Amino acid sequence: MNRSFVRALGSLVLAFSFCCCSSTQLFARCGVERWSVKTGTDTDAQQVDLANPKPAAIADLVQLTPPAPIPPDNRVAPTETTVWVLNATLTDYKHEEGRTGDNDYHLVLDDGQGNTMVAEIPSPDCVDDSSPFAAQIAGARADFDAQLSAAQWFQTANIPVQVTGVGMFDFPHGQHGAAPNVIELHPVLAIVFNPSTEAGMMAAKKPGTPELALSLPSAEIHLAQGSTVSVKISASAANATFTTTGLPAGVTAHVTPLGNGKAAVTLRASEAAPTGSFPFTVTGTADGNSRNQTATLRVSSAAPSAPGQPWDYQIVTAASDQEMLVKANKLGADDWEMVGVVRQGSNGWKAFFKRVKRDF
Repeated sequence: MNRSFVRALGSLVLAFSFCCCSSTQLFARCGVERWSVKTGTDTDAQQVDLANPKPAAIADLVQLTPPAPIPPDNRVAPTETTVWVLNATLTDYKHEEGRTGDNDYHLVLDDGQGNTMVAEIPSPDCVDDSSPFAAQIAGARADFDAQLSAAQWFQTANIPVQVTGVGMFDFPHGQHGAAPNVIELHPVLAIVFNPSTEAGMMAAKKPGTPELALSLPSAEIHLAQGSTVSVKISASAANATFTTTGLPAGVTAHVTPLGNGKAAVTLRASEAAPTGSFPFTVTGTADGNSRNQTATLRVSSAAPSAPGQPWDYQIVTAASDQEMLVKANKLGADDWEMVGVVRQGSNGWKAFFKRVKRDF
């Protein structure tokens, strides 16, 4: 393929991708299929009953009949407008990153009776602030990061968990641990590890202490260049607000209030952030009182990427959403990755795909 054409096409794809992403999505590679439903930016998101979570069993959810066809940008009531609460075992987990990932945490839940299903925690960077789920997703991500460190490969956990999330039927594409009907909790809104133990700890806590108390999940936080990590902080006062100071150049913090004296702090390191150990301070303030908590941020080098990777590119057009989904699934099975898509008029799409060059 002519190198000048490849460079020009690459620039064009980048421009389209930039224009199609929201401001939060510029920091991470996010998903495509049913992405508005998965993150709460669809027009039906306000129909989700967040105030009344419903206990359920995996064995019941996997028996539900999925819609045919699955709507790309709308919800199917009542399954997808209900917040479900499951008690199960978290058997496997991974961070879906890399050239084909959407930056979700992929969790496999097992009921001990031969039934499994998937739950997914999106990256807060991929959730628009307008989503009614944004704060809870950030909190769930922070709770997970406080317990486990997700990587690009599946790791074994075998930990009892209580997972709260919105029901969602996904398209089948060979997901590890998927239910037969491909129902998921997506997004996860809360996760409790060893729930019986944590419930006991919560009951033993004595509220109403006169002095403001502040807590972090760990005194040491690890972060790689070019990546993010979320941690949950809490204070004894329900109206507490939080700030951070002392972070090194190239590292920024975004505080997402979770209510009831809790917040999720998302730390983001640029690719040029300095490596090493850096003390920083989290300050909680309520009713004129404040309390500082010091932690250590350890910034490590990013994993090196393969230089000079050659790519093949192609452009695909489709007259409808469904036709584009069929073509995208077929190309995806042959290692093609969608890197940009634009609307053509009122009823058509043009998409750009790439894959690692096979003949070079």
